[in-house]
Amino acid sequence: MRALASLIVLALLGGVVFFSGCGSEPPPVVQEQPATPAPPPPPARRPIVLAAFAPVTLEAGGQTAIDVKVERNGNGGPIQFTVEGAPEGIAFQIVEVPPEQSAGKLELSAAITLGDQPLAANLSVTAVVGQEKATQSLSVTVPELGLPTFAPCGEVLLQPGMSRMVTVTVQRARYQGPVDLQVAAVPPSVACEIAPIPAGQSTVEVKVTAAADAADVSQPVRIAASLFGRSLAVDVPVKVESQPFSVKTFQVVRLKPGESRKVEVPVERRSYQGALRVKTDALPPGVTVNAVDVAADQGTAVLEISAAPDAAPRVRSSQVVATGGNLTCADAIVIRVAETDESYLPPNVIANPTISPLMRRGSIGGRLTAESKQALVDFYGGTQESEEAVLRGLQWLAAHQQPDGSWLLKDYSKGIRGCDCQLASEKEVEDNVTAATAFGILPFLGAGVTHKGAPSAPPELAKYKSVVEKGLRYLTQNQKRSKDDNDGHLGGSMYAHAFGTIALCEAFGLSGDDRVRINAQLALKYLLNAQHAKGGGWRYGPGQEGDMSVTSWVFLGIRSAQLTGIDVLKPPLIRAERFVDACAVGPPEAKSSRYSYQPSGQATVALTAAGLLTRQYLLWPKSEPNLTAGCAYLMQNLPPESGTTLGPIYYYYYATQVLHHLEGTNFDLWNHRMREHLIRTQEKSGHKAGSWSPEGADWGTRGGRMYATSLALMTLQVYYRHLPMYRVVKLTSSDAS
Repeated sequence: MRALASLIVLALLGGVVFFSGCGSEPPPVVQEQPATPAPPPPPARRPIVLAAFAPVTLEAGGQTAIDVKVERNGNGGPIQFTVEGAPEGIAFQIVEVPPEQSAGKLELSAAITLGDQPLAANLSVTAVVGQEKATQSLSVTVPELGLPTFAPCGEVLLQPGMSRMVTVTVQRARYQGPVDLQVAAVPPSVACEIAPIPAGQSTVEVKVTAAADAADVSQPVRIAASLFGRSLAVDVPVKVESQPFSVKTFQVVRLKPGESRKVEVPVERRSYQGALRVKTDALPPGVTVNAVDVAADQGTAVLEISAAPDAAPRVRSSQVVATGGNLTCADAIVIRVAETDESYLPPNVIANPTISPLMRRGSIGGRLTAESKQALVDFYGGTQESEEAVLRGLQWLAAHQQPDGSWLLKDYSKGIRGCDCQLASEKEVEDNVTAATAFGILPFLGAGVTHKGAPSAPPELAKYKSVVEKGLRYLTQNQKRSKDDNDGHLGGSMYAHAFGTIALCEAFGLSGDDRVRINAQLALKYLLNAQHAKGGGWRYGPGQEGDMSVTSWVFLGIRSAQLTGIDVLKPPLIRAERFVDACAVGPPEAKSSRYSYQPSGQATVALTAAGLLTRQYLLWPKSEPNLTAGCAYLMQNLPPESGTTLGPIYYYYYATQVLHHLEGTNFDLWNHRMREHLIRTQEKSGHKAGSWSPEGADWGTRGGRMYATSLALMTLQVYYRHLPMYRVVKLTSSDAS
């Protein structure tokens, strides 16, 4: 059926075609117009081309600019860029290239925080011109920084006042640039000078200095640097130690001329354990000491000390210096060349017949000539430096004398142009003119200067004769004359009168001026009348029950009178000894070896020294056991080795005289400490130069600078101010004492 239907359809279609071609007019013919040709297609677009990038290496914290080039290939318009794939820490600056250009710059930077680990990244850089794009890969590498490190530093051992150069080393690794060093921390009293380490250099010298007053300390100096935001540091261990080792030589070595001795001294080691070289300086003429090498494992050094056969008897504080590396420690050794003849005194002490009457034991004639003074300085341990200190002190005293010849205890700067010597602590000083004037005169008398003469050297002493004359005139013109017990009073308390009495007696004895003798006898008369009748002592006013302090000063006045030929009856001396006995408070086995302010009080070193000196002037023998025990007590209280303030000058004044009279090892050791302490603590600059500050001195707030300076000077004059009490002086072929 389907086939039949298809045939019918075909027949019908054929018939239509047939009938359309037959029996009718053909259709009109239409003239075809030629076709307009189509416009040619636009030329195909050529892609842009982005030039390839060379790999880029960036240091942490660094930046760079790379060239970007685009072949436009006919593509006009601006060129824009995009960057993708940049890791954290890599930053870029996108640039746009104007239409007329084909090249530009792409800026890249690496954060300073990068570099702890190496970094490698591929960035995708795309250039866009209109619809055209081109992409290239950019390889960026940030290498590991390779920061430098500090090499460890060894310990730096310093002594106060010392500097050392320390090498600080940087271990460079990759970084070769400069390293700016800073001091991050230092111990107290330590300074550090530092400089940058230049590029390419690995070391720098750092100067480490300990101040002269630096205390012992062990603490590192921290040296730091900052690179790429990182802190680098190294600790330099620093130890400040005043004595990293020591050779303990503080002793007296006695030699006869021509004698040699071996002296073994201990070596104490602390931080320094190495080898030492030991030498001895400032030896007495004619004495030699061998240099000694001490191995690292040795604990002793043996010094061989020799005196030439012609070495003169004298004493010298020599210095034993031990050196290890750049470290130095020193200690004193006192070397005395001594004759066996205990009556010996240098010939030029006794050769001058004009001074022989004052050359008895304990007397004052040794200060009268330049020759005798120098001989006694050499023989008993003075030095050029101690004598220069005395001259400076005398100059200060002369500059502060008032026009009327007096000195003032409190207002000593009154009318003195440019004087800034007074301290706030001196506001409580008692303004006692008599005491101050005596304090002013006594050191000049101690140097051998009177109103009538002076030693021939040093020459500046001669100009002080007028100073002494004016001072004596003030004392004598203000001395009371009456018909009662006040006759002869110089003014002020018993202290002040006693000081004035000593000055008048010494002035008479040294000058032989009978006019002064009268005033000295009157002053002594007042002292004796002021004695407490029953107890035998003296105190602030006449007739008061005594104290050891005033009594000791009064007794020095009495003894000064005796030494210059003024008679003193025995009863006052017996009563005085009774009072001194009452103040003896030593241990049961040596009760009279220590003394208190008043009977039954507590012993003090100052009053013990005052009591012992009084005992010596009351004719205790040198062999007295209580004197020996008392001096041992004094030697337990030596002047400080490195003190910076004057300290108990009242005690020093008395103890120095006690030990000087006894001579021997104790005095030689004491004298070294005392002399050096006084030289060290004397004021060295300004208007104060030559004086001693009363701050830190016993009774400094009551006596002030005048008191401190006068006692310090008389202590420095001990070598010639009095001859020793227990040494026989040969004046002629027969002994005289």
